[in-house]
Amino acid sequence: MDARSKVTLKSVTDACAAVHQTNQLGPIVFCTPELGRWSTAGGLGVMVDELSVGLAKLGQEVIVISPYYDRNRKGVTNYLTSDPAGFEYIDNLSVQADATFSIGVHEGSVSNVKLVFLHHAEIFPSVYPALNAANTVRMLTIFAKACLEYCCKRQIIPSVCVTNDWFTGFIPGYAKTKQFGPTFDGTSFIHICHNLQESYEGRIYPEPRDGGLEFIHGLPRDILIDQAWSGNVINPSRCAIMMSD
Repeated sequence: MDARSKVTLKSVTDACAAVHQTNQLGPIVFCTPELGRWSTAGGLGVMVDELSVGLAKLGQEVIVISPYYDRNRKGVTNYLTSDPAGFEYIDNLSVQADATFSIGVHEGSVSNVKLVFLHHAEIFPSVYPALNAANTVRMLTIFAKACLEYCCKRQIIPSVCVTNDWFTGFIPGYAKTKQFGPTFDGTSFIHICHNLQESYEGRIYPEPRDGGLEFIHGLPRDILIDQAWSGNVINPSRCAIMMSD
């Protein structure tokens, strides 16, 4: 190979490297209530699993955060301990709602996707548990704040945070109302509405005495409750749509 060929080859290699670097978005964080073989209840869990792996194959840094439910779909507890991904308990996050909750953090990796499971047996008992209004709002609050707190504690500033369905609807709300300061000012929040049929958008109906349950979630009332609606209805999908980029 002559000198000219070597220069040409080096130029092509450098150009390819530059294109690859330009296409690196930075950390992409998916927040999801269900995922792959661990907690899929429908198409959402399959889609997030496949999309995250696909992005990792394209060279992106991908992190997926999901609850580590006390019981999986088969009623099995401690199901991560025997998982081939080799999950490990790392530490705990302290999250504030109407009280302080300690959330366990378990990490593993599959197909170059970093998987983060957040555990609290009472807050996350099972996939889509049947809870009253206050406990549902508490579950959404704890998950949303824990996702953002995890990023802060690990010094991960996502370029993109992808939230999925009503369960994750509070996440952009906390970021955009500066409840984590300016930490996520450079993060783009993208929300995927997997189903906006009335019975699937996560509507929560508090008891009249509970108002908008602000004492639990701490978000502005108007991003959760449409005053034009009759009755007192908390809609986490409304929060996600209003506060996402």
